[in-house]
Amino acid sequence: MNDRTRTPLKVGSAITACLVAVITAGCSSDSGGSGEGAEVTELNIPVAEVPWLPSYQEIVAQYEDETGIAVNLTVFPFDGLLTQEANAAQSGSNAFDLFQINEQWVGQFYDNQWVQPLTDIDPDFTWDENLIEFDGVGRWDTETRSTTVDGVPYALPINGNITEFMYRKDIYEELGLEVPTTWDEAIENANVARDAGAVTDGFVVRGKTPTFDFGAILAGEGGAWFEGAEDGDFTPTIDTPEMRAALEQFKALADVGPAAPQTVAQAEATSLMQGGSLLQGMLVTAVAAPLEDPGASNVAGQIGYAVVPGGTPTSGTWTMGIPAGLPEERTQAAYDFLNWLTSQETMQKWADLGGITTRTDLDTDREDLQVITDSEEQIVAALRYPFTPQMLDITEPTIGQYLAGQLDLDSTIEELETGVTRVVEEAGFLQ
Repeated sequence: MNDRTRTPLKVGSAITACLVAVITAGCSSDSGGSGEGAEVTELNIPVAEVPWLPSYQEIVAQYEDETGIAVNLTVFPFDGLLTQEANAAQSGSNAFDLFQINEQWVGQFYDNQWVQPLTDIDPDFTWDENLIEFDGVGRWDTETRSTTVDGVPYALPINGNITEFMYRKDIYEELGLEVPTTWDEAIENANVARDAGAVTDGFVVRGKTPTFDFGAILAGEGGAWFEGAEDGDFTPTIDTPEMRAALEQFKALADVGPAAPQTVAQAEATSLMQGGSLLQGMLVTAVAAPLEDPGASNVAGQIGYAVVPGGTPTSGTWTMGIPAGLPEERTQAAYDFLNWLTSQETMQKWADLGGITTRTDLDTDREDLQVITDSEEQIVAALRYPFTPQMLDITEPTIGQYLAGQLDLDSTIEELETGVTRVVEEAGFLQ
């Protein structure tokens, strides 16, 4: 691995200084030359501090070895990555050659045309049949302003995070438990294990950041935040029997887990499972790596992986798109990298390095990756709207308070309905 990937903060500082200057005329990183027909010798790619970063750095180093093109990976905190990319897009700085886009941000990037349609770059572009769609995460319908499997392709999924059911298979075997296919069965298993003294907590709910996990349960109940979104109707559908049933189910899961679910996010949930006091949970694929690390986990080798009960896993995918306004030669170089990264050969190597891949045609015995393949046709979208950040400001604390018993069901529904309606109206999606 070269120095550029080992010391990304040095590169990040230069890019940050460029963005702060906000030179609208373009504070262009020349990527080895920005003149007409100039050969591209470098790519500047931002990345968040994520569990899969080490394997990503390794696979990028292989691209450098194969092509001779240097790749400057600039590492930012999760929220900082969005800020840096949004600043670059809005200022037209051309600071980056590719954007790494979290599932929750795709609505902003596609709706604002911050990334180029892939068919504009390559008129012959077609979606690889073995590249998972993740319920249309890489596509956008400009009329309905939503992702859809029939939309225009703007980005490709590079990291296939989804919710998976993870459980202590050693305890399951000891107590004769069966892998649940419903949430009620998961709760029954939790009670059996707790009564037997095998665990302290029967299930973990990430109540500090609950909206993502809740999406799987809501979809399983047949509900939706906006039932007409695919047709461009963003009238909230919150006070419904499906929403109420999903909230009650979510709280029932929280009630067999830690006493203060509203304080639990991904790091805390992972730590509970690593420590051995937890029976099971709905966790994202990325959590498998720290759970299977013998140096960090007391339960390495003892975790089972399955499709979430209810069969509607939520997609938490990272996509990658090419910024609008890049010079033609940089656009082409970025497109070449994107195709290389999502190819079968590269994804196979990345899977072998521990990456969370996005293809169905890989040869691997990793159970966490097999769950993604098994879930392919069932995966449901998370919140992908241009107003997602504002909506989360409402849903995260409200659902968290409900799980903690600080709000009753009726009050929760009322606060969600009022708050989300206001967000959608202020965003101009509801007249």
